[in-house]
Amino acid sequence: MESFDNFGQMSDFELCQALTSRKEIAELAFTEIYNRYSQMLFAFILRILGNRTDAKDVFQETFLKFYSSCVGGAKVTNILPLLLKIARNLCLNRFRDKKMIVPFEDNRTSVFDEELERSETSQIIANALALLDFPVREIFVLHHYQSLTFAEIAEITGESLATVKTRYYRAKEKLRNYLIPFLRNEK
Repeated sequence: MESFDNFGQMSDFELCQALTSRKEIAELAFTEIYNRYSQMLFAFILRILGNRTDAKDVFQETFLKFYSSCVGGAKVTNILPLLLKIARNLCLNRFRDKKMIVPFEDNRTSVFDEELERSETSQIIANALALLDFPVREIFVLHHYQSLTFAEIAEITGESLATVKTRYYRAKEKLRNYLIPFLRNEK
C-alpha cells in the first residue's frame, strides 16, 4: 500500500488498512468505501425495517461500527458481508427494542426508489414484506434484492444452508399468499 493515488482501484483489504493511516488518507478511504457500498446497504436496511427514519439511524450506526472495527485492527478482506452482518445485528436489535409490529394497512414506506414509492404496487409489496417475520424477510431481501447466494447468506446470518433455503422459499410462499388477492384485482 505504498501509493494512495487511486482509491477506486484499491481492494477492500487495502481500503480498510488505509482507515488507520493519517487523517486525509483515512477520509479518502472511507469515502471510497461509502461510495461503493452505501446504496446497497441502505436498500437492505430499508427493506428490512420498512421505515426510512429507523433505516437512516441503523445505516449510520452500521458505518460507525464498521469504522471502529477496522480501526480496531480487524483484517477485513471483503467489506460488504461485514457491513451486512453489522446492519443485520442492528436491525435485530431495533426489532427487539421496539417489538416492531407493523399492521398491514399502516405501513406506507416503499422498498423501492423515490419514483416507485408513489406507485400503489410498490406500496402493496412493501406492506407484504413488512408482514414477514424478521428472519424470513431478511433472507428474502438478501437473496432477491441484494443478489447474494444462499451460501453467502448462511455465512452472514450464521444459519445452515438448509435453513436459509427453507426460509427463502417460505418467504416466497407467504408473499405469494399475501399478494394473490391484489394481483387478482388488477386483472
